[in-house]
Amino acid sequence: MLLLYIFILGLYLVVVGLLEIIFPKIVLSFWIKLLSSKIYPLYGIIVILAGFPLTQVPSSNPLSTPLFIIGLIVVFSGPFILIYPEKVRNLFFHGLDELGQRGSLFAIILDAIARIVVGILCISAYILR
Repeated sequence: MLLLYIFILGLYLVVVGLLEIIFPKIVLSFWIKLLSSKIYPLYGIIVILAGFPLTQVPSSNPLSTPLFIIGLIVVFSGPFILIYPEKVRNLFFHGLDELGQRGSLFAIILDAIARIVVGILCISAYILR
């Protein structure tokens, strides 16, 4: 059941990553709206819940170590979002100002590539079970 979740998460990450590459301006406007909304701190809870299963991949799986590390990074970023949402917002918007429009779109594409790589790792972990 756990590996099925990781497989579905991997598919989701690959699809979202591809959408980010195809429509970076729409994704950037989505992130701006999300960070500007009052429900943004709830994103921290979602990140914790989504990342925790990555830390539980059986050690018999050859990709358990990289997925564990990715899971820890994701899970540990959740409390930071919950406790300091305003600092994360300020950092994001300051980064947008520093990078400009072109640099911001490049950052979205880099994020998309990272999502696709993690998604492929998740799918591979399911296949190598």
